[in-house]
Amino acid sequence: MHKVLIVDDEPMIREGLKTLVDWAKYGFTVIGDASNGREAVEKHKALSPDLILIDIRMPGMDGLQAIEEVRKTDTVCHFLILSGYADFSYAKQAIAHSVDGYILKPIDEDELESYVERISKQLKKQSEIQLSSEQTTVLLREELLQKLTAGKLDLETADSHEFKSLLGSEAKYYQLLLIELYSREHSLTMNATLKKKLAEIIQQKQIGWVFSAEPYVGILLKDYLLQNGSREQMRQWIEEACGTRVRFAAAASEPVRELLELQDWSEAVRGLLEQRFMLQGQQIHMASLTDDQQRQEHDQADELSIDTLAQKLYYMIDIGNKEGVDKAVQEASDHICAHDHSEQSVKSSWAQLLTIVLNKAATSNPQVSVQEDLTMITAIYLAFHYNEMILQLKQRLSDLVLKIGKSDSLSVMKQMTDFIERHYNENIKLETLADLFNYNSGYLGKMFKNYTGDHFNTYLDQVRIQHAIELLQEGLKVHQVSERVGYANVDYFHSKFKKYKGVSPSSFKSVTGKSGIE
Repeated sequence: MHKVLIVDDEPMIREGLKTLVDWAKYGFTVIGDASNGREAVEKHKALSPDLILIDIRMPGMDGLQAIEEVRKTDTVCHFLILSGYADFSYAKQAIAHSVDGYILKPIDEDELESYVERISKQLKKQSEIQLSSEQTTVLLREELLQKLTAGKLDLETADSHEFKSLLGSEAKYYQLLLIELYSREHSLTMNATLKKKLAEIIQQKQIGWVFSAEPYVGILLKDYLLQNGSREQMRQWIEEACGTRVRFAAAASEPVRELLELQDWSEAVRGLLEQRFMLQGQQIHMASLTDDQQRQEHDQADELSIDTLAQKLYYMIDIGNKEGVDKAVQEASDHICAHDHSEQSVKSSWAQLLTIVLNKAATSNPQVSVQEDLTMITAIYLAFHYNEMILQLKQRLSDLVLKIGKSDSLSVMKQMTDFIERHYNENIKLETLADLFNYNSGYLGKMFKNYTGDHFNTYLDQVRIQHAIELLQEGLKVHQVSERVGYANVDYFHSKFKKYKGVSPSSFKSVTGKSGIE
């Protein structure tokens, strides 16, 4: 609504003018009144009216003096002069002050309404022109800031008066901030909503400009350095603007003196956000011009052995060692991320590793449901950030340890012998168990011999041979038994069997009356 101020030294006239015209019909609202020119000037400063109805003859400062004073700071306010004197000299002075009309008292209602209607149309047109101009300014600023962020702003444009006027006063420092939004409930309006809310904050505080930089929301900061408290304040503004359902990750350049220097940073800032999965959410991260080099170094990492990492993690789960599980997860994390830290590769590697681990756990533990625990893999692919994924993964694996029910309160030696009994058919070594139980292998070997009376390899061979006997008695062929108890080489199995039993596996089958010819 347009604002009207009524000025007259007669209270009855002031009150009458408030109801003489249907102000709302023409888009006006009466915001106040004044009894003399000096009061009118003060209220103009406080209320910024669009139209002032003012009496020409008043004590102290008259109407013309008041208009002259207002015109020193406001050239657009509309005036309608009211006077009981049909004095043309006054009219000529009023014209000099760019008034819209001169109405004699007693006031003709139709004449006043005609003036009000005409001024209303003028104000509407002015508003449309101003709005159009503001929209054009916003679009031009958006376009130029988008070019700057894309590294396509040329020096001539950057130095132009038009560009500088669009950005306002010059700053000592400039900084580029890009924000990426994401949500389970994807919405095309997320960026627009954030941009609008942030613009209200940033532009009100006059610290920069908010603009679209698809797929991001961009902020050009002027003399607002993202350091310590100011960085946390900006983070809070973004978080509040996002609300509870929308998450964000943000990346910023270092402060620069010259605006065009931001073009050197735009690729680094975008590149950092492209690694959003590896970043911590709800934070502002600082880009570095060396990020590209670091990414290349990561990509040159050694070949990744998912099977080896999975085996170690499974062993930790199997012996019920929660700390060992966390350690194995961290070790796997280091190897996977060093190999290729792109989101797709990381998630794929973890999915492969967990599939192996969960299948092994389900095979040896009937209380484990493959279908139930494979939800861990689904959770991996739904994760927004790597650190959150790892925390959730550690918790789920800890729950799996509890479900399997292995007790880490048993003595290390009892856990070792139980472990051998469960995994005798695998390629386990003393070094493997030393790593699992966090012991020096030499010291663990001595402890094991004192506990069992046998060296580790001897004890493992005896367990294997005992299970081999059971399988031979069931009628399996020698080469089948050899493979099932952990000997990949049949000749080696023959020699071991004969060493401990005095006869070959084939002879043992014949002696026990079992069929099967080798």
